[in-house]
Amino acid sequence: MAEHEPGHHHHHHHEWTEDHLRHLEHPDREQWMPRAPVLEAVDARPGDKVADVGAGVGWLTFPLAMAVGASGRVLAIDPSPDAVRALRERSQADHLAQVEVIQARAEATHLPADYVDRVVWHTMYHDVEGRPSAIDEMFRIMKSGARWVVVDWVKDESVNGPPVAIRMHPEEVEEEITAHGFIKVGSFTPGPVTWGLIFEKP
Repeated sequence: MAEHEPGHHHHHHHEWTEDHLRHLEHPDREQWMPRAPVLEAVDARPGDKVADVGAGVGWLTFPLAMAVGASGRVLAIDPSPDAVRALRERSQADHLAQVEVIQARAEATHLPADYVDRVVWHTMYHDVEGRPSAIDEMFRIMKSGARWVVVDWVKDESVNGPPVAIRMHPEEVEEEITAHGFIKVGSFTPGPVTWGLIFEKP
């Protein structure tokens, strides 16, 4: 197994190197982490406001921007200055005025209450330190009836990714999120290395 690739886990999880940014946009990624099932679960409609939390370099941000169109809004939120710079450059280059890039953590998005129609967290749930307050923050920013899609790594040694010890089972995640007033409305399997859950704010 390629589990102990040299240097794979040595750099701190949040240091965005050029290499890391390139890896996240790697064309092979679509094979093991396809976008389509996630976008389908998010189900963003023209005019929707979508919060892409932990947007990274915009792997979901830009397809979501196409889905919501000029009348919609994609709030691409990431704490990393490098990610934010990459997101801003790309949305300007692509003339996507509907993309608003926000440098912030999930616990404090600075968005208005009852504001967004859709939220997506892709492979970041296991990594959020202040999860209870981040879950409450999602509840605050979402409209009633809004949908939150959470996708994260399968907790299995045979799947390459972050250290298995820090990954989470979907059941644990469901328990945490529903404890904060959300209703689980569905689950799906986006691909071979991730699981997906869909929640709604009542």
